[in-house]
Amino acid sequence: MTRLPSSGTQLTLEERVRSIADDLRDHLDPIVHEIAGSRPRPSRLVSELDIDKSLASRLTRALRAVDPLEFMHLLPSPTGLGIFLTAARSAGVSRDVCRAAEDSVDHFRFLLEALPGGRGTLDAAISTSSGEARERTEKNAKQAVYKAMSYLVGIRCESIATMFALRPAADGRMVDSIDLHQRIGIRRLRPTAPLGVSSVRLHPPANGKTPLPFMETLEGTPGQDVENFFMREYCSPDLPEFHMFEEGSVTTIALSESDPPLESPLDLTSATVIRNVLERYRTEEIHDEWRGYLLHLPCKTLVRDIYIHEDLYPGMVPEITVHIPSPKGAETVRHPGLHGRLNTLDLATPVESLGLGMNGIAIGGISRYPELVHETFERAGWDPTRFRGYRARVTYPVPMVLMTWWFALPERPPSP
Repeated sequence: MTRLPSSGTQLTLEERVRSIADDLRDHLDPIVHEIAGSRPRPSRLVSELDIDKSLASRLTRALRAVDPLEFMHLLPSPTGLGIFLTAARSAGVSRDVCRAAEDSVDHFRFLLEALPGGRGTLDAAISTSSGEARERTEKNAKQAVYKAMSYLVGIRCESIATMFALRPAADGRMVDSIDLHQRIGIRRLRPTAPLGVSSVRLHPPANGKTPLPFMETLEGTPGQDVENFFMREYCSPDLPEFHMFEEGSVTTIALSESDPPLESPLDLTSATVIRNVLERYRTEEIHDEWRGYLLHLPCKTLVRDIYIHEDLYPGMVPEITVHIPSPKGAETVRHPGLHGRLNTLDLATPVESLGLGMNGIAIGGISRYPELVHETFERAGWDPTRFRGYRARVTYPVPMVLMTWWFALPERPPSP
């Protein structure tokens, strides 16, 4: 049997995991091949050993992994490996071979017992070096959060898509936006669970000199009536009653406490134009502009699109950060180093370029999304062919955290 370093040896956790992985592979691989042949399949292990199919699948998949860390992430638990080795012994595999493998499994068990949190801690450590392990572990964790938060909040949603389009304002100094929100399959799980449809904070200018932001409908009328913000042809036929609350710079739209009825699906789509929402050029106080989203509804799929006019922020590609909300609220400044990493969640949120125009923007599960985006631009009088797009798509996004898009501001060009 391969001699393993003792836990007292000054090795990193990764070094210990790799050593145990090599030892386990050395002893498990020959047994699997003796039972199921040179190209083992889970079905062969199931038929020969009468073990659970999921155990056989996980074991054969682990043995196919090249990287030791990926092997350890996929490997069944010590209990599952014990079941496999007991069955192998009963099937006629040498007792000495099985005993050596059982010793290797014991080293695996001792490692897990020494880690606070056991297998979960091990998988988290492995995920820092294994992209596939990280993706799988993160997805499982986020799915568990979705189920838990749906229960606690009393509401869930199938899909959410948002679109934030930016173009220079009429004065050339500021930026106007279209803010589009589509929510598909909203369901109440408890009869009177409160449901906030949207919440917008219009931050006053940092320097106190630029124009104040304000909201309009797509057609340019002041946003006094909440009903005018909804695009009814993209909503459920019978819309419930809405309530609007204004507290300082924050406007919140909520549903009544009785609609929709329990477990009745509801689709909602709203759109606004926000004037003077961002700075166009860098100032002494502001080097980056931002658009933050706090996800209130647990959902299965989240898509956030950003469209930027060709005359705005040339060469800039927006970036995303994910934060736990701090007592001060949304992050409005990007800090370097440790300060900037405080309260961040290390979640995979890749940004995809959609190119110029509105081609190839379809979203699986939201069949009319391209039609919705084109109609939104048309009603606002904006030309969609002059915008470049970026997309972030997340499966089982974590609710109650802030996703922020950052826009690095260019210097103001010199006056002619």
